[in-house]
Formats: sequence, C-alpha cells, structure tokens
Amino acid sequence: MRIGRRQYGMAILDMTPMIDVVFLLLIFFLTTAQMAQMASSPVTLPEEAGNAEESSGSAGMVVNVDAMGVITVLDQAIETPELMKRAKEVMAQDPVAVPVIRADRRSTAARLNEVVDALRSGGCRAVRVATTQAKDQTP
Repeated sequence: MRIGRRQYGMAILDMTPMIDVVFLLLIFFLTTAQMAQMASSPVTLPEEAGNAEESSGSAGMVVNVDAMGVITVLDQAIETPELMKRAKEVMAQDPVAVPVIRADRRSTAARLNEVVDALRSGGCRAVRVATTQAKDQTP
C-alpha cells in the first residue's frame, strides 16, 4: 500500500456574483441620488387637505415650476416645446410612466395648464401634481 501526498488543485473563487451585486448596488445608488436631487428643488408646494395617496406608477420625470413660472427639469430651465420633446422621450422608454409636476403655490394656474398641455402633447396619459399635507389647524 502506497501512502503518498494528495495533490491539491488551486481553489477557484468565482467573482461573477460579487461583481453583479456591486453593479446592482451602483445602479441603485445612482438612481436614488438622482431622484433625491430632482425632488429637492426649492419649490413651495401647495397644501392639500385630503388624504395622502400612494403613487402607483413610476415617476418618469419630475417637472418643477417655480414662482416666476420657469419650468425646470433636472435643474435645467426649459420652455414648453422642449418639455414636450422630453416627455416624448420618457414615454418612449416607459409608456406607463406618470410625470410629477411640482408647481410652486405662487405660480399661476395658466402656467400649470401649459405644463400639463405640453406633457399631454408629449404622450403622457396622466400627470400627478405634488402637494404637501395641510397642517391640522385645530387645537
């Protein structure tokens, strides 16, 4: 009977799952950072007395309308034709996306209607208008 040393091969560590997880985390953090930046534009939202409603669709784009009526998307001031073009691009990528309009309470209703019309012309079937929950005034 011969007793010899065993030959051990090199242990192979598969790095593919770890690389996949790292890329998924990278995409997650980039996406959430972008959404946080879009939603942090200095706009004083109007108050609403109703119940808060959870959004059912994905917010394909966030459109800010400041007190002076300037439309901004991703911190870039744009006009209504450009907004229509961007809405078409977003709807081509995600047909069920629902854009969110963050209109300042001091902006005019006419300007808000222009934004809604531009989004509708761009192919958006529905839009959401962001509001804040009204503070309870009862003692």
